[in-house]
Amino acid sequence: MKWVECILIIAGISFDMLASMEVQGAMLQEIKKKKLLGVTSLVVLLQCIFFIGGYVGSYLLSKVTPLKDANQVGYFISAVIFLLLGLRLLVKAIRREFVDECRKEITVKQYVRIIAVSSIYTIFAGIGCQMLGANLLYMVIIIIAFSFLDVFAGIYGGYHFGFEAKTKWYAVGTIILWFTGVEIIVRNLMTIM
Repeated sequence: MKWVECILIIAGISFDMLASMEVQGAMLQEIKKKKLLGVTSLVVLLQCIFFIGGYVGSYLLSKVTPLKDANQVGYFISAVIFLLLGLRLLVKAIRREFVDECRKEITVKQYVRIIAVSSIYTIFAGIGCQMLGANLLYMVIIIIAFSFLDVFAGIYGGYHFGFEAKTKWYAVGTIILWFTGVEIIVRNLMTIM
């Protein structure tokens, strides 16, 4: 697996977190740096746990049920995963969900709910990356970097500029994930021929 693919996959799924944090940042009365650091640490921890869970689960499943052409099947399944994750982001971009626009303090429990919903898709990214043969440590480092960036950029961007860019973030994530999925399919079709 190429390092560019690793970065694109994590970048694609992280746009969901960025958009979610942007909405939350737009609703804040003030940014409390201590709370932001705690939330960021929690996001990083949960993203890593969910990704590693998907990665290890996929690895264990591949050892229990070996396939004849496991690499080709794994590439196809991972490409489908990334295409479907991109489709989910596109649906979120098109479906304008209601946002209660009022300045308020957001509890850590509310952040955890947002993070948990986004992290479910991180499990699928972990499964796909394992099937592509990605290095787990390398992927975790990328997740840590993107998670910190997403939370800080989302909260501060939303706080200062509102959440109008959220639809664009979903669209960019869709494009990245679809590009990566198609690239995986094309690259592996070329190796078969």
